[in-house]
Amino acid sequence: MPDDPQPDPNPEPVLDARGVPIPSEQELAAVAEPATVRHAPKYGAFITAGALVGVVVALVLVAIIRPAAPWVSDGSGFISFLDGEGAVRTVMAVAGAVLGGFVGGALAVLADRRSVRRAVRTDV
Repeated sequence: MPDDPQPDPNPEPVLDARGVPIPSEQELAAVAEPATVRHAPKYGAFITAGALVGVVVALVLVAIIRPAAPWVSDGSGFISFLDGEGAVRTVMAVAGAVLGGFVGGALAVLADRRSVRRAVRTDV
C-alpha cells in the first residue's frame, strides 16, 4: 500500500540542549556493559565516628573512675590544662580517639568486605 508510512532510512538525529546527538536505544544496547552495584562504606565517616565515640567513652571513664587521692594541679606546668586531672583527661581523650579511630576503620573494612560479597551484577 502506498499510503503506509515507510520508516525513514536516515532519520534526523535527536539533539540535546547542547546540540549533541542523543544515541538511540539500539546504539546504547550495543555498547552497554554489565555493571556491579555495591554499597561501599565511607571510610572517613567510620573513622571519625569511631574517634568521637572513643573520646566520649574515655572522658566518661575518667569521670567515673576517680582515685582515692585527687590529682591536684599546682599551676606550675607549662600548659595549665595539662596539670593534675586535666592531664589525665587529655591523655585519655587522645588515647580514646586513636583507639576509636582504629576500631572505626576496622569496622569499615568489615563492612566493605561484606558489601563485596553482596554485590549485584546488573545490565545497565
